[in-house]
Amino acid sequence: MRLKWKLFIASMKMLLRQREAILWSLILPLFMILLFSFVRFDGIGRVELGIVNEAGVHASGLLTALREVKTLKMFEGERESELQLLKKGERAVVLIVPPDYQPGYALEMAAFTNDAKPQESQLGLLILQRVLDEITFAERGESGRIKLNAQMVESRNLTYFDFVAPGILSMSIMQLGIFGVAFGFVSMKKRGILRRLFVTPINPNDFIISSVAMRLVLVMTQIVIMTLVPYFFLDLHFIGSFWRMFVVGMFGAIVFLALGFAIAGTSKSEDQVAPLANIIAMPMMLLSGIFFSRDSLPGFIRSVVDLLPLSYLADAMRSIAIDDATLTQILPQLGGLGVWSVISIIIAVKMFRWE
Repeated sequence: MRLKWKLFIASMKMLLRQREAILWSLILPLFMILLFSFVRFDGIGRVELGIVNEAGVHASGLLTALREVKTLKMFEGERESELQLLKKGERAVVLIVPPDYQPGYALEMAAFTNDAKPQESQLGLLILQRVLDEITFAERGESGRIKLNAQMVESRNLTYFDFVAPGILSMSIMQLGIFGVAFGFVSMKKRGILRRLFVTPINPNDFIISSVAMRLVLVMTQIVIMTLVPYFFLDLHFIGSFWRMFVVGMFGAIVFLALGFAIAGTSKSEDQVAPLANIIAMPMMLLSGIFFSRDSLPGFIRSVVDLLPLSYLADAMRSIAIDDATLTQILPQLGGLGVWSVISIIIAVKMFRWE
């Protein structure tokens, strides 16, 4: 154990001497978070409207008319779930269609608005009132008004930055594992350092364990720095638990560290590492929901991308950071990372070579 601790300290010193490692592991991801904190996609675009249809088929005409309004992005659901999404900031307006609704004859309908999105809420109410007035005129042949009883609901004003910050943290964990391990160990192989370990009393496996432990400590450092800095200085909404993020981060780090060892085992030089690492990392970086939601992807591609390890890691980190999800609530993501851990470790053991 004492030898492993000394090797861990030695590995940490080796890391600190590599300025590029510090750059890629901490400074660059932090710079990306700073950059995206200035990006604002919060202007009025499509208004997110939740519909709670308690009238059944009687409201089919109303729903059809609302779907034809391109300004609205309409969702249907139960009252409790839609109001919960409104409080989380994922809806601007929630309209309750009462059970006794009859086209053109209902006297009052309840609408709940998001206090954090006043412009979208007001626009949504205006559109709803216009559509209801048009339906009333079409049904009765005269002007009339179905009153909207609007109630404001306190909501978290989550922004694009709140979405992207946990994703960048997940991406930095992936880069630390794949690029950090692959380039570092290929460099040591090329310089003969790993070969010389065999003629020393040091067990090579102890060296591997200490290197992995050092990188796991770096992952925890990444989580702390890349959460606290945006929280205190960039208005990040963080309500989660650090220890839960550490657990998820460890699972993700194991997956990507093992993939890094697999790449290092098959590469003889840094020139071979770069294309192999990018073939694995780039598709995940672009498709795993780091910068944009995966909801816009086609069905088949979405089902495949959902199974990528970075998708599991980013979804779990995001759920903990902004929804305060418990480990029980993210069991599917933890299960996916667990399966990928087994797969990646098996691949690493098969492919890693000391020389």
